[in-house]
Amino acid sequence: MKRLFITLALFIVTFASQAQNVEIPDEISLITPEDFKNSEDLLLQSIEWLNETPIDKQTKKRKEINGFVMRWLTESPSVSIEVKEGLAPLGCPDCLMAFLTGWTKYSLENNYSKNKVNCALAGIENSIELYTKNKDVIGKNSEIEKLIKKQRKGKLRDFVESKF
Repeated sequence: MKRLFITLALFIVTFASQAQNVEIPDEISLITPEDFKNSEDLLLQSIEWLNETPIDKQTKKRKEINGFVMRWLTESPSVSIEVKEGLAPLGCPDCLMAFLTGWTKYSLENNYSKNKVNCALAGIENSIELYTKNKDVIGKNSEIEKLIKKQRKGKLRDFVESKF
């Protein structure tokens, strides 16, 4: 039992330190499909860092990581995101980024899923999580609050399906 606990603790520490130590290379190539494939691990680490780091901390690094992530998302040949009004929180830039990264992370972790409902749900849930953790900095956002209510009532999936 003690060995299991130590192994689990080491895994958590290693995972947490990876999210904290993301470094975007100055000269990262994102031209060929192979470039995008080869940078997926860095992208997923970047998404994790964005999710775990409070939005008012390390703002310079957040801006750098957001730049890399946006470049990857807009030029990627493997992931395509559909932004629908009412699903993507357009009135909150950090929440919108969380929607985009949640969609992307789901797609990559599920064999490049093109299932728009599942990807959008992952994006919304990521937005809600970021919003909840950072509400004191973001302030109240009615778009996200509506999605949270639907989530609590178990109606979020139906709502997302109705948009597609």
